[in-house]
Formats: sequence, C-alpha cells, structure tokens
Amino acid sequence: MKKNTKNRSLITVVIVAIILIGTIGYTAEQREEITMLENWVGGILTPIQSVISSGTSFVGNLANPIVNYSKVVRESERLNEEVSDLRDQLIKARLTRDELEELRSLKYALNYVEEEAKYNTKAVKIVGKSPSNWFDTFTIDAGKNHGLSVDNIVISSNGLVGTIYEVGDTWAKVVSIIDSSSAISFQILRNNDFKGVVSGSIDHELSGYLFDPSAEVIVGDKLITSELGKHPKGILIGEVTEVGYTADRLLRTIEVEPSVNFRRLNTVLVIIPNN
Repeated sequence: MKKNTKNRSLITVVIVAIILIGTIGYTAEQREEITMLENWVGGILTPIQSVISSGTSFVGNLANPIVNYSKVVRESERLNEEVSDLRDQLIKARLTRDELEELRSLKYALNYVEEEAKYNTKAVKIVGKSPSNWFDTFTIDAGKNHGLSVDNIVISSNGLVGTIYEVGDTWAKVVSIIDSSSAISFQILRNNDFKGVVSGSIDHELSGYLFDPSAEVIVGDKLITSELGKHPKGILIGEVTEVGYTADRLLRTIEVEPSVNFRRLNTVLVIIPNN
C-alpha cells in the first residue's frame, strides 16, 4: 500500500515537471497571442503592480523634497558660517588698517614740533571720554609708568588736541582746547607778528581775541601755537571763521573752527619734554 502511494507521488511530480518545462518553453518564444491562463494571471497581477508602483513613486516623491530640504539647510548653515567668518576677518582687517592709518598720520603730526626742541613722543589710545558727544575731556591708556606728567601737550594728526591735567600710573586725563577751562596763545600763520589768545566754551566753541586791535586778520587765516605759552611753537590750532571787535573796539575778536574733529578721536600723540 505504501509502495503504491510512493509511486503515485513520483508520477505526479514527474507530470508537473513536464508541464512546467513545456510551459516555460512555450512562453519563452515570441508569440502574438497569449494563453487564457496567462491572460487571467496578468489581469490579476497588473492592478497589483500598478498600486505597488504608484505607492513607491508616491513615497519617493515625498522623500525627495525632505532629503533636498535637509541638504539645503546644511548648505545654508555652512554658507552662513563662512559669511560670519569672512565678516569677522573684514572687521579685524579694517580695524588694523584704520589703526595703521592713524599711526601714519601721527607720524606727520611730529612736524608740528620744532626739530631743535628736545621732546619725546608717545602714541596712546583714548579709553574713555566725557558723557557728551564731544571729546572735551577724555582718558588715555598711559601714565606715569610711561613717562607722562601733568601739562604734557596732546596732539593728533590734524593739530592741537589739549593738555594732560591728571596722571595715574597707567592712565592720564586730558582736557581739550574746546573745554571752557582751556586757553592757548596763538599767532597767525600768515603773519606771526599778530598774536592773541583763544579758549573753549561750554558750547564747545573756540573763540578769542588778538592783542593788537588793528591786526590784519581775515576769515580763513590759520592759527598756530606761539612761543608765549606752554605749547611748543607751530602746532596748528584751527582756522578763523569770523572776525569782529569787542563793544569798546579795544580788541579784535575771532571765532575759530578747530583743525581737530572733537567728535571723533581714537589715537593721539603725547609730547613729553626730555627734562
């Protein structure tokens, strides 16, 4: 009984194999028509394949923007970092350039000091100023330890700035020529026979008078420091903008535009006598 069952199973396997081999060979050939079975199977499988294909495309279409957005975000972050680095480099380069230009300008300011005079000079930075927008008084980053003392003269590349009035070990305070407490003797550059005094005011304006009421002074005349005061002779003070007389006409009065911009100062030069 068992033997017959085995024989039948073997015969069944052989028949199925022959049918499959025949079907493969038959369907492998190029045909214009397909069998009913193939048509039936294709009709079932095609919609399924369509759904699977559509689903795959849909998922792919959803995934692509997400992947692309992620790439764009990463690229944007990288570019922002590069821009930030470049901006920092630009700022540092600009600061370095500006400081270099200031020091070069201060070198030319030494021309204000007579060659035969025995002076040392020191370039210093301004580290603090009065609450107003004007540099009428300010603090510099050098003091006694650097050879500075009270009454040292302070200049910039454009002319006279002021005088040191207080000194610490590593700092000093400067009062500028536009402060109401300042007074500077001057002479007219065009004619050094005409001399006088200018001083500041609470309005940060520079004005003064000439000793000789008949002095020939005109708008546009340049004023420089004279030998009558404590300043070295020949430092540019400013330019005459208005000429007049006192009420009794005993003094010739002038209004002066300072040669230094007292709204913008960063680095100045201190003149230090050798003695």
